[in-house]
Amino acid sequence: MANDSNDIMNTTSEELDDEQLQDRTQKIESAPASTTTPEGQDTELEKEEKEEAEAIEAIKKYTEEDELGKVTLSSIIGGDILQSKFSRSLVQWFIMVAILMLIYTYNRYQSQQDIITIDNLKTELQEVKYNVLTQSSELMNLSRQSNVEKYLKATNDSMLKNPTTPPYLIRMVEANP
Repeated sequence: MANDSNDIMNTTSEELDDEQLQDRTQKIESAPASTTTPEGQDTELEKEEKEEAEAIEAIKKYTEEDELGKVTLSSIIGGDILQSKFSRSLVQWFIMVAILMLIYTYNRYQSQQDIITIDNLKTELQEVKYNVLTQSSELMNLSRQSNVEKYLKATNDSMLKNPTTPPYLIRMVEANP
């Protein structure tokens, strides 16, 4: 019997489940008092049994206390709420929520970076369009006949001159069959 009480005192609340605790408390409560020992030893055994029962009740209190009604500010601040079965069952959920928050933050950052890149590319494209438009208008202006003539007159090397006679039109007559 003393071994049972030592076993109960030495085991932690994590090692004992509800059935084991109930079995051990029943053994202690149903154990017969020894008749061969003097009366002084019986009272010591009874005291030990009471202490064991109190220890078991304390273990039950701290391992089975999961009622949300008993949550107080001191249990939250003291961290006792983290030892309840309810909060231990939510640890995986909290980890998943934290991971999802990190993924959400990363995706939002990436989308903002993509938006900045798109805006930069749009402004660059607009600048390129303006440059192309400017260059095409300059080329069109330079390729006009009057501007080409001015350029040719400005260079003395050129032998090209405007024709004085109009161009000849060649007409083909189709033969009727």
